[in-house]
Amino acid sequence: MSPRSRFAVAALSATAVAAAPAAVMASTYVVRPGDTLTGIALRHGSSVQALVDANRLGNPGPLRVGQLLEIPDPTRNLPSYAGGSQDLDTYTVAPGDTLWVISRRYGVDPTALARANGLNVNALLPTGAQIQVPGRLVRVNALLTHVAQRVEVDPRLVKAVAWMESGWQQDLASPTGAVGLMQIEPYTGEWISQFLAHRTLNLRIAEDNATAGAMLLSHLLWMHEGDTARALAAYYQGDASIGEHGLFLDTQQYQRAVLDLMETEQA
Repeated sequence: MSPRSRFAVAALSATAVAAAPAAVMASTYVVRPGDTLTGIALRHGSSVQALVDANRLGNPGPLRVGQLLEIPDPTRNLPSYAGGSQDLDTYTVAPGDTLWVISRRYGVDPTALARANGLNVNALLPTGAQIQVPGRLVRVNALLTHVAQRVEVDPRLVKAVAWMESGWQQDLASPTGAVGLMQIEPYTGEWISQFLAHRTLNLRIAEDNATAGAMLLSHLLWMHEGDTARALAAYYQGDASIGEHGLFLDTQQYQRAVLDLMETEQA
């Protein structure tokens, strides 16, 4: 993503308010075979800990099929800078899909899903039709938080970098070929896969893209002895370029913008 576009994203969101009204997301969920707390949390824009707390699960063991879970309001954890942004995912209907099936897959209220598409909740869906699914922002927020915690990087840093890079848009590609939420170049993704992840990361899958970015940030923080500003400069400009040219002006702007976004969230 171009520097101009990055800074436009930050500027446009500076005065925004929280998006994705809670009524869009489902408030309860009935456990189905194969469900895990992590999977349920990510679909509903929540976290495992939030589900544990809301349902007084204590030290959770295996979920029971048919168990009713309360889903806490996911908008409470959405950074203010993400408010007012495009909040829809686009889903292409597969054979056998209904609005009820799609709503379970994305953790949204079926009535809200129907309303977003001007349909009756029991409408027949033709294969290949495109459905607009609300609640994108809380789902991405939950995914980035989950990945950051797994990689042991401050979630505020991962989310702020992803916001500056792509506005949390996985389908975004830059003119140079950088891909996804964290705008990872394919050759960088190959290096991360080989030396940091020790498995192949598919940058076109949101979780793998977020994982690549979070792992790169973790590596850069280690290289720069925990100095977040220097790690951000390396993420944006590259250490080799910094060593040869010093910090470019847009790199300094990038550092300040990301750090400012982080400050809008409490640690």
